[in-house]
Amino acid sequence: MDAKSAARFKQHAERVIEELSLALTLAKEASTADEFLRLRRSVGDIIARIDTTLQDSIYKDHPDLDGMKN
Repeated sequence: MDAKSAARFKQHAERVIEELSLALTLAKEASTADEFLRLRRSVGDIIARIDTTLQDSIYKDHPDLDGMKN
């Protein structure tokens, strides 16, 4: 993937993570403790998969896109 496409992919993936985090905030307010724990675990797994995809598919070829590295 070229650098421009990789940057756009990263941007969309980060937006998905933000939206999932916001969804969890709503779920916390509207769910029982047990329901929320299940949702948090499931959403956490999804976020981890997205992060792994970024690591494996984007940052390895375009390390300059990894904001965690200096």
